[in-house]
Amino acid sequence: MVNYIDGAIREAIGRGRSLMSKIPGSRTLGSHFSSLANFANNEIGEIIDALDRLYGDTTYSDPKNLKTKFSRFKMLAGMLSKIENIVIAAMSRKSVDDDYVNKLVKEICSEINFPLPSPVASCLSQKYYHIYPEYGLICIPLLESEFLLHIPDLYHELGHPLIELDNPKVTKFQNNLGYFNLGVKQHYEKEISRREMNKISKDISDPIYIYKDSWLQKWSIEIFCDLFATYTLGPAYLWSNLHMCSKMSWEVCKTPTHEISTHPAGDARMRCCLIALEQIGFEDDAREIRKKWNEFVQIIGQIRTADYFIAYPEAILKSAAEFCLVGIKEIDCEITTPTTTGKVNRILNDSWKQFWKDPQKFQDWERTIVSTFKENL
Repeated sequence: MVNYIDGAIREAIGRGRSLMSKIPGSRTLGSHFSSLANFANNEIGEIIDALDRLYGDTTYSDPKNLKTKFSRFKMLAGMLSKIENIVIAAMSRKSVDDDYVNKLVKEICSEINFPLPSPVASCLSQKYYHIYPEYGLICIPLLESEFLLHIPDLYHELGHPLIELDNPKVTKFQNNLGYFNLGVKQHYEKEISRREMNKISKDISDPIYIYKDSWLQKWSIEIFCDLFATYTLGPAYLWSNLHMCSKMSWEVCKTPTHEISTHPAGDARMRCCLIALEQIGFEDDAREIRKKWNEFVQIIGQIRTADYFIAYPEAILKSAAEFCLVGIKEIDCEITTPTTTGKVNRILNDSWKQFWKDPQKFQDWERTIVSTFKENL
């Protein structure tokens, strides 16, 4: 197997060099993808160098170190594969649609005074809207460049780099997430202590431990991204969330019981966003959205159980809305208002208003508006 791992490393180095040759030139890439190309070149170069060092490191000649060599190779090969299947793939299949969505993302970032560089956008996603903060790449489904009702989800994805990247421009936003998580931790520790006092022994099967860990590890991040979208875009984000749930996620009141979940229940997310919407002057919109959302929840037969309210208490949702709003203000992002005039903000909010005026004829209206919007963006 010594010969095998050395051969595998040499093969991976060859793949890395081949990947570099797949990065399109400046004329093909255009202005939007140049930062992604620079990242890919640098990252692949570093991986090749690491593979070269691994290949020549005599420390691994000792059989007892062979597992470590395999482990190191596996990690580097995985990094290379991820760049191939995400970054290089996005550049290789660049199209006119990508030019449009990049202009769209850049305009959004300008309107909301986004504190970080605009991510590169690609119509490549195979799993709805998704962002890779470490690559500065946001992916959306193939057909999204032709429609409007799901575009608000871009605002949610823009929240992730604010949380996940190490940059002094967003430290205050991250600090507020930390303050919120501290409050969550204290809330559940107090409840756990109360429960333990009434029992002879500790019940580790109690799902309250799952709720606490889910909030601290995953839910708080997703909720803050929801709130970022709500505060910077407004009602259109909540309507888009309803639209997404109707197609993809009917278990909107589900609570985890045995292991942490990556996303909080859709109903809890909507409740939190409604709190935020009311805080910035959209009371009438919040009332209408709440009415439609409750109708949807009833139609699909979802029930808010006692455990649901333990997992998603109103006090925690209100706290999230408060801390996130402070965090957004502290990094100087623009908070939307009913009179905001940004072109993307207006078209997305107006689209949902038009949809509810006449859902049957919305598609004809949308087709015309999207065409005109692309010409003027």
